[in-house]
Amino acid sequence: MHRRLGHRGVLMWGGRALLLIVLLGSGILFLVGVWRTQGNRVLFDFKGGLYDAGRDILHGHNPYRPGFLAAQAAVMRAGGIPLGATAQNAFSIPVYPALANLAVVPLSLLPFWLAGAVFTLLSIAAMIGGLRLLGVRDWRCLVVALLSWPFLFSLDLGALGPLLLLGAGVAWRWRERLWPPAIALAAIVVAKLFPWPLGVWLLVTRRFRTLALAVVIGLVATFAAWAVIGFDGMAQYPRMLSNLSVIEEGRAVSLVAVLLAIGVPAGLAKAAALAATAGLLGIAWRFARRPNGDAQAFGLAVIAALTASPIVWEHYMVLLFVPIALVSPRLSALWFVPVCAPLVLVISVAVVPSGASLHSVNDDTVRTAVLWLVLEAIVVWRLCRLRSEAAVREPVLPGSQVGPRHHATLAVSEGRSLPTLV
Repeated sequence: MHRRLGHRGVLMWGGRALLLIVLLGSGILFLVGVWRTQGNRVLFDFKGGLYDAGRDILHGHNPYRPGFLAAQAAVMRAGGIPLGATAQNAFSIPVYPALANLAVVPLSLLPFWLAGAVFTLLSIAAMIGGLRLLGVRDWRCLVVALLSWPFLFSLDLGALGPLLLLGAGVAWRWRERLWPPAIALAAIVVAKLFPWPLGVWLLVTRRFRTLALAVVIGLVATFAAWAVIGFDGMAQYPRMLSNLSVIEEGRAVSLVAVLLAIGVPAGLAKAAALAATAGLLGIAWRFARRPNGDAQAFGLAVIAALTASPIVWEHYMVLLFVPIALVSPRLSALWFVPVCAPLVLVISVAVVPSGASLHSVNDDTVRTAVLWLVLEAIVVWRLCRLRSEAAVREPVLPGSQVGPRHHATLAVSEGRSLPTLV
């Protein structure tokens, strides 16, 4: 008995030590990255992509710069290295859809330092609130998520990832209602576009009324926002996104970026990403047909959103915490998947030095993107192994005995910690 308890204590302290090492390592790497690469560019994306757009709208100007993006894309197509093709010459200009730019107008009335502080606090609150709506009650999980590299990177840039996670949490928490998930999913798709596979989740789970309402809300919000900004910008927007993709997709951490780096033509790379997305959504449809298979379908739809987009940055990976929370509401090894990425990258650079890429202008494209694709695959694997709640809750006949295995299965399905059997 005492030896077993002692062994359990050793494992507990070992796990805490590992947690501390990973968190401290990620935090140190984050601070070093900010010090070396950001300097006065903290909240870089928020400043150029949202705050400046809001100020343009306040002054009656079109916030978009289609001519600038067209010129840089032309340089890229001619074989040159345009602005935005490398991390060293990155730019930040308004490229979010009209609704996102319009929503930030109130913050643009404030001085930038105050607007940035408010946005940062909103992002932290959104991350915590989203995880709790997904069923996470273990404070250790919240700490891991808040100190993870994707979330810290998102705070550094001032990106929308935590707000997207909050929208996903709202859609999941009130999925059996009509209006909350419709509003939440319409908002995150209209604000960022790439989470559109979550609409397919509504389709495969036969929530047709919610899907129809989300489409209507999205269309109305989109046209209303463009009416304020000006419909000329709406006509130019698809071409602007295409030019942005040409400039930046080669240094992203997406499936498209990996295929481009090994020499696959751009059209074929995007087709392969869409095929992979269709495969994930097909698996989601299969799981959705099972009793209580919502969690698997929803998590796979989130992974599909990350797979479909040709431009995926590391701060997008805060969305990996959505399927992780559904699979494991309590702390488990799966929570360390997004956290360990920077440490793995450092180790990989030590083993295989940078500068050995194949066809990409960014020497670390293959290394970084493949790592994140592997981590996404681990989450997909765990999602596919998750048994639905109905499958594990076997009926217990009066007078029958329920063994430890049945209790353990019930506990896993409900997200509870298992008792130690001694």
